[in-house]
Formats: sequence, structure tokens, C-alpha cells
Amino acid sequence: MAGETGSFADTPATNLETWFIRGGSAGAMLYKFRQPGTYVYLNHNLIEAVLLGAAAHIKVEGEWGDDLMTKIVTARPITQ
Repeated sequence: MAGETGSFADTPATNLETWFIRGGSAGAMLYKFRQPGTYVYLNHNLIEAVLLGAAAHIKVEGEWGDDLMTKIVTARPITQ
């Protein structure tokens, strides 16, 4: 997503978890899902989310990729 006052020609912002978009403004997002599952896109104005259905559930199918969830080092006690 480009900045809320930007254009589609701007360099996209990446690795964001939350977008703040003022009333009357618009945004566009492009997602790349790396694991299967159900993902939720939610308007955090709970009145709109619950009463007006401003939430989307995206079901992604495919094979689970253990390479994304494999631990790199073995867990060990924390030392000071």
C-alpha cells in the first residue's frame, strides 16, 4: 500500500500489520499468503465490523510449508 495521500505510482510500503486510513480516504493492499489457513481482514471500528459485516475471511488452501516454522536453534536456558 502506498501512503494514504500517495498514488499507485509510489513505492509500496511493506511488512505492515496495521494501516491507518482516515474516513473518506482509500487504500489498496496486495497480500502474499505463505501458509494455508483462514486469514481475517477486519475493520477495527467494531460497529462496522460486527453490525455491518465489515470483515472478510480469506481461506487459503495448499500444502503446509514446515520450512517457515522450523526452529533455527535448539531452545536453551536464558543466562545472564
